[in-house]
Order: sequence, then structure tokens, then C-alpha cells
Amino acid sequence: MFKSFIKYLLVFLISFIVSVFVVYQFQGQVAQLRLIPEGVIKLIFPEKRVEPVVGESSTENLTSEILNANSFEVYIDEVEYFSGYSLNKDGSVNEQHMSAALYGTFQNDKTRLELYTRDGFLITKNKTTKFNLPRSYDPHNSQGGIRGVFFIKENPYAYLATKKIGCQNMSIIDLNTSVEIFETGCLPDYVNIHVAGAGGASMHHEEKILLSIGAPTNSSQLIRDLAQNQNSFYGKIISINKESVLDNEKKAIIKIYTSGHRNPQGIAKIDNYIFSSEHGPKGGDELNFIEENSNYGWPVASYGTKYESLASASYELNHKKNSFKEPLLQFTPSIAISDLTNCSNQMMAYYERKGCLLATTLRDKSLYIILLSDDYSRVIGYEKIEFGERLRHIAKQKNNKLFQDNDGSIYIASDSGKVLKVYFKLIKG
Repeated sequence: MFKSFIKYLLVFLISFIVSVFVVYQFQGQVAQLRLIPEGVIKLIFPEKRVEPVVGESSTENLTSEILNANSFEVYIDEVEYFSGYSLNKDGSVNEQHMSAALYGTFQNDKTRLELYTRDGFLITKNKTTKFNLPRSYDPHNSQGGIRGVFFIKENPYAYLATKKIGCQNMSIIDLNTSVEIFETGCLPDYVNIHVAGAGGASMHHEEKILLSIGAPTNSSQLIRDLAQNQNSFYGKIISINKESVLDNEKKAIIKIYTSGHRNPQGIAKIDNYIFSSEHGPKGGDELNFIEENSNYGWPVASYGTKYESLASASYELNHKKNSFKEPLLQFTPSIAISDLTNCSNQMMAYYERKGCLLATTLRDKSLYIILLSDDYSRVIGYEKIEFGERLRHIAKQKNNKLFQDNDGSIYIASDSGKVLKVYFKLIKG
């Protein structure tokens, strides 16, 4: 009897081990098999479709939520026709059907939102367009693709990850013609490239476009060091002469504007003063005051620590003693600060100052209101409004200033595939 029990136990253990091994080795196939019964169940009991609620504005709202901030009630509505970025996804590569930029304009006094995706789709309320991206376009393990879009005289240009034979780099293309107007040098240490760190924020400034280009890695010192290499465009904010781009007979005039950046994902302007939001490594996210020809320290100085190091401090902390610009504000632990823009007219009136910035965050899943002193030289404080999901882009006008709806609402694209209409109602007391 005991021998039989041992025999059955051994058979069970061996079968269990083999099953675990098979599932581990063939996870994709097993996942596909799981879809069969789910499909049968949905065929027999189809899901009920929830009709969107059509509001009074030009956008259609699917859900509604109210958050209580310190000074505002925050009304959040999901714009239905962007839900899940689900329109016309045919041809999408991996997880590339995500927000690359969000723009807002008025047509016949109605809001028109334009969502650009990493894989080259333009989604509006009534139409979805697929751009013909060049063959060099590269999704790079779902972290690449289009990382930003800017406009010169209504014409869209995309900053994107590209790949040629033996070369992984970043380029700028005319989205309507696929013509490349600029490319960075080839990145070293191909294995440790992390294109999510490539920047992509843009700002109109005088006769130039300012564009952020990160040093895209988490662990490669070769790539990090490019941020201090004045012969490389990586880890820089560059200036692009607009007229040189429009003149087909001339080469685009592009210069290094600032250096020493890790991954600047937002640029904003108040009057003629420029600010940038930047991802640090493990900690050390920054809000920076941007001045031409300045160096912001990466990878020599940072308030964060190295991903591959267990040491408590892997970088120089004091920027000034190394002739680098100190950040106006740094966040440790990291909040994954993303987009940056000026505050709405309503907020500036309430706070009685122009020195007011809005920042989205990914890891922290929140919107930040950041208040500056009257001369913009220091941060007075900030308020965090928790949304519970990764917030990526704030809708801008094509001159890169904040887009505000007729009622003062703003729009934010999240990584969940939503575009949110956000209205701030002042709490009167």
C-alpha cells in the first residue's frame, strides 16, 4: 500500500514538473489556448455595448469622475472617440499605438483634437489617417517609434527612432512626405539602448524650434557620456532654424542649445523664459530653468542613483561646484515627470501669477501644479492631483502653448488609451 502511494506521488510530481516546464517554455501558445473558451463564452453571451453620452461640447464623453484638489474640484471626462486608441489599428506594431503627441485647435468655434501615435496614425473625431513612415522607422522593442511631433507653418514633423544597417539612431522627418531633414549619430552599445529615454519635447522659441534629445539608456555608460560630448546631439536640447527647414535648397540649420540632459520629456515657456521637465535615473527627476549654452550635469551630477549600482550615491550631488546648472526642483523618489506646459488662464488668475506650470507624471499617476516665484527663479511649492493612471501628454496648440477649451478645460492623453477632458472648478468658500 505504501509503495503504491509513493509510486502515485512520484508520477504526480513528475507530471507537475513537466507541466510547469511546458507552460514556461510555451507561454505564448498557452495564452492563445486560453482565448478559445473565452471566445466561445463571448459568442454565447455577447457583451452589452454602452452607448456614449453626448455632452454639450464638441467632444463625446464616456465616463465622468470628480476629484477633490486643495483649491479645485476636478471634473474628468473620457473623450469617447479616442477610447483605447481603438480606431483603425490595422498595421500597428506591437504596443506602438500609443500617444506620441496631442494637439488641439478650434474649427468653427468647436474643439478639434488631434492625437498622433507612435506608429504613425493621426486620430481625430471623424477620421483616422496613417502616415507613410520611412523604411528606417524602428519600433525598437515597443519603446521606439515616434517620440514627438511639432509644426512649422501647419506642417507636421516627427522625431522618431530609426535604424539603418549597423546603426540605431534618431531622426526628424516631414510626416507628409517622409523626407528626413535631420539624423543623429549612431548610438553605441546597441544592446543597452532604451529609446523610451530619447526625449521628444518641443517648443517654438523666436525663429527656432527647441527639441529635446535624450541619452537613451538605463545602464550604458557609453551612451550616458554622449550628454557631455559636444560633438554629439544626444543628451541635448537642440535648436532648429524654422526657415532653413522650409527652404528645400538649404540644409536644416541645427545647433546645440543646452547639454547635460538625461531624458527631457517636457518643455514649456512663460513669457520668454523656458522650463524643462526631465527624468532622472533612480530618483532625481528634475524641473529645470533652461538658458542657452548651459550644462545641466548629466551624467556627472544627479540627485538620482545608478540603476545597476547598489551604492547610495552614484553621482555628484552638487551641480554648481562642477559648473552645472542646479535644477529648480528635484523629485526623489522618482515620479517619472513627463509633459510640461503653462497653466490655464483660470489657474493663473486664481494663483495671481504667471509663474504656474502643469506637469504630468507616469509612475506617480498624477498631475502636478507647480508655482514659481515672480522672477521664476525658484519653486514656491506644488500641488499633486492623483488621477490613478499614467498621464502622458497635455494637449497643446501648434505653437506649443497650452490648448484650452471654450470652458477652460484641458485635455490629457494617458497610457491606458484614454484622452481625458479635465475641468477645474474653483471651490468658493
